[in-house]
Amino acid sequence: MNPYEANPTKIPETDRYSDIPSYGRYLPQADDFKPDTKHINSISADSLVYWASVLEHCNASFRIYENIDGGRDVFAFGSVIIKSTHLKKKMEGRRADRDYSYADANEVAATALAREVLKDVKVPHIYFAGKINGRYVLVQERIPGVGLNIAWQYIPQSQKVSFKQQARGLLRQLHQIKSPTALKRPSYVVPDLDPVSHRGIQELERNIIFSASNDDPDLSFMHNDFSLSNCIVDRGKIVGLVDWEMAGFFGWKRAGEVHLQIRTPKRENFAASNLAEDFLNDILFWNDLYVLESAV
Repeated sequence: MNPYEANPTKIPETDRYSDIPSYGRYLPQADDFKPDTKHINSISADSLVYWASVLEHCNASFRIYENIDGGRDVFAFGSVIIKSTHLKKKMEGRRADRDYSYADANEVAATALAREVLKDVKVPHIYFAGKINGRYVLVQERIPGVGLNIAWQYIPQSQKVSFKQQARGLLRQLHQIKSPTALKRPSYVVPDLDPVSHRGIQELERNIIFSASNDDPDLSFMHNDFSLSNCIVDRGKIVGLVDWEMAGFFGWKRAGEVHLQIRTPKRENFAASNLAEDFLNDILFWNDLYVLESAV
C-alpha cells in the first residue's frame, strides 16, 4: 500500500480508516467544488446566502467526523473543509453551547502569521468564519495529501524519524515569530479569557499555559496542537499544517508541556495492555517532539 495514496477509491478494506476513505486524504479533481472568490471572507447578505447554499450540499455522505458531544461536525467537500453543526436538528451535548467565535478568529489570525515563515509548507486559507442560520461555521482550504496519522500505519521507522525531524524544523520556524512588544503574558493570537468554555480545553491545559507561577519569558508563537493528524504529508515530506485554533504566543516550553501532558498518550495508560515494547514505543514516538539535543 502506498502510504501517500490520497484517492479514496483505492483505499483497501484493511486500512484503519477504510470506513471513511476521505478522512485525512485529498486528491484534487477537476470537478471539485471551489468557492466563489467574490464570497471569500465576506459576510454580506448575498455571501451568507451563498454559504448557506454550500452547506445544503454537505449531507452525511461528506461528513468525515461526527461530534457526538454537540460540537461541530467536519465535512470534506471538494476543495474545502467545513466545520458546522447544520445537520444537528437539536443542539444537545456538553459542547452544544460553545462559542466558536474566539477559536475561529484565532484560526484566521494564526494562519496569516504562520504563512509569513512557513514558505515551503501550506497553511490553509480561511474562506468563511461566521454564523449561518444562527450557528457558527468555518470554511477553510483543503490541502492535498494525506494526514500523517493515516500514513503512519504504512511507513518505515526511518520515515517516522524523518517526519519528526521535519516537524521540529517547522516548530523552530514558528518560534521565530515573537509576540507583540506590549504582550507581557501568554496569549492566544486573539486573546481569550475563557478558553475552557470557548475551546473546550481541560483545566490542566489552561493551568500549564496561563499559570502565574510560570514565569518563562519565552512568548514566541507556537501551533500548540502539533499532532500527527494535523500534519499533511506526501512522498516523505510534510506539505501542510492545519488546525490553528489553539495557536498562540506561548513559547516552546509551555507548548511542549501541553503536547506531553494533553496531546499525546501516556505509557502508564497501557500498563495493563501487555503490549510489545516495540509497538508501545511506536505509539509514544511523537511524545518527545519538543525535546531537542540543543537548546531552542
